[in-house]
Amino acid sequence: MKTKGEIVFFAVCVAFFGFMGAQAVALMGEGRAGEIGSALWPLISLCAALGLSAVLLIQAVRRPAAAPVGGEASEPDARDEARRRRKAVFASTACFFLYLVAISFLGFILATLLFIPAFAIALGERRTKVLVAAPLILTTVMTAVFIKFLTIPFPKGVGVFAAFSRLFY
Repeated sequence: MKTKGEIVFFAVCVAFFGFMGAQAVALMGEGRAGEIGSALWPLISLCAALGLSAVLLIQAVRRPAAAPVGGEASEPDARDEARRRRKAVFASTACFFLYLVAISFLGFILATLLFIPAFAIALGERRTKVLVAAPLILTTVMTAVFIKFLTIPFPKGVGVFAAFSRLFY
């Protein structure tokens, strides 16, 4: 359903990510030539966000306005869908904040292994293969890239969790 609010929101996102991307490009000249610096990953993230926001803006502009279908019959369905979406947003936000708290106690690796399936369940994923494979693959890739390749320090946790994390660092 095309709304003016969607178009305005996506246009603001494109403007924001475009501005921040330009600022990040200005920072790329800092440091030694050929070095992967701290500005690279934010720039990649901003470019991805800019591209995805632009795609959503184009889709919102091109999408025809939906005509009301069925009047009263579709209204309860729309309310149920809106309620389901609100629950998913609340649950995923709660998962994210719990992850932020847990990462300092459990460490990056273990907290991420627990966060990914919890977040997927909050968003409605129910396939067991996805809930098992996704955290293993994503945590392994993030650990390999950020901890081993780029040597970025992440929280290791406390107590026995710190000892577990040190096996991978």
